[in-house]
Amino acid sequence: MNHPTGTNRVPESPDTPLVSAIPDLWFELPPGFTEFDLAEDAEARMLRMAESVEAVFSSATPTQRFSLVVSGEYILQTMIAAGAEHISSCLLRMPEDELSQGTLCVIIERPDVGPQNQDRQGTARRTAAQWRELYPDAEIGLVMLPYGISALCIRDQRLDVPGAFFGLDAPLPSTVRQAQFCVPLRTGPGSALLVFMTEDLRHWTDHLEVFSLIMKSVSTDEPQTEQAPVAGRTEGPE
Repeated sequence: MNHPTGTNRVPESPDTPLVSAIPDLWFELPPGFTEFDLAEDAEARMLRMAESVEAVFSSATPTQRFSLVVSGEYILQTMIAAGAEHISSCLLRMPEDELSQGTLCVIIERPDVGPQNQDRQGTARRTAAQWRELYPDAEIGLVMLPYGISALCIRDQRLDVPGAFFGLDAPLPSTVRQAQFCVPLRTGPGSALLVFMTEDLRHWTDHLEVFSLIMKSVSTDEPQTEQAPVAGRTEGPE
């Protein structure tokens, strides 16, 4: 996405039967976000990322730029493997002029069967309960967004970045902090999982504010500004 205030379109899953081109929901990205082409060759994508980082953060050291691109690509590949339909990255300039990156991922989870008019509050509560069992150390709760009720989970996750990215044999440990919203869809069974993560724990509050803006923009109504939808709508009323 080139327009700084636009949003990103998540392509429809080929396994999802569509009866309407109307999307399940829309969301708006703040300035500084760039959408990734998930079908793009990894090497070409990394070269493009390196050029972008160098242009935006010319004061960063070569090691800082290299680490940012490599860790970003690893996280990207992890998200693609998890079934992401949209991934975008943001580069934020902090007050100290430091380099800080965050990544947004959107996954649409649809059951094979289920009622068109799902109990969205019940779905959110069940999701929060499941997360409490899976992540006992995480911050978990329910949040009322303009779109509707959502389950929220904030936790730290340890990743082992393959050493091959850095020319090493052993993997390199990395800690990523992520906030994830599970938003039950109004358009039928299923939920939208929106996840924002960053390795920059020191500036987590700044990233969380940006993610909050995105979540507040989630809507079923098409915006008047240049924007694109998330997933396709399946049959069923709002």
